[in-house]
Amino acid sequence: MGKFRTFLALDSSDRGATLEALCGLAAAQARVRLIAPRKWRTHFGPIAGQTGIDTIPQEQLEPVRRVRMAITRAARNLPTDPNCLPQALAARRMLQRRGIDSSLFLGVERDPAGQSHFHAWLKVGPEWVTGMCDEARYVLLREGDSAAA
Repeated sequence: MGKFRTFLALDSSDRGATLEALCGLAAAQARVRLIAPRKWRTHFGPIAGQTGIDTIPQEQLEPVRRVRMAITRAARNLPTDPNCLPQALAARRMLQRRGIDSSLFLGVERDPAGQSHFHAWLKVGPEWVTGMCDEARYVLLREGDSAAA
């Protein structure tokens, strides 16, 4: 009952955003599982090739932060463990519904053994939405790169 009470204690905007995030994460997880990685670019929209705008309009800060918290809250409470890509996709969709443009980044880093590790993150200008990481560790996969295929 504790989680339900915590949910009910949220204001109506946060409750709505959390429900939206739960549904969005479940849908995004299904999409990621059903679509082959080589087709992600065509199904998931544009992928940013570089860090973008250094500012964010003041009026977008609150909705961006609300989406970030809703995705975090939803990811903690799903019976599955959504990784970085479904989180970024769900957050991107939530931001689009609010009229806010975001940048989806896909990157790869190699560990000392040469294994590739992929990561996805979403930003609005300099503001992190999902997948906070040390961007310098990753080589960005851009439109047309074959590394994500």
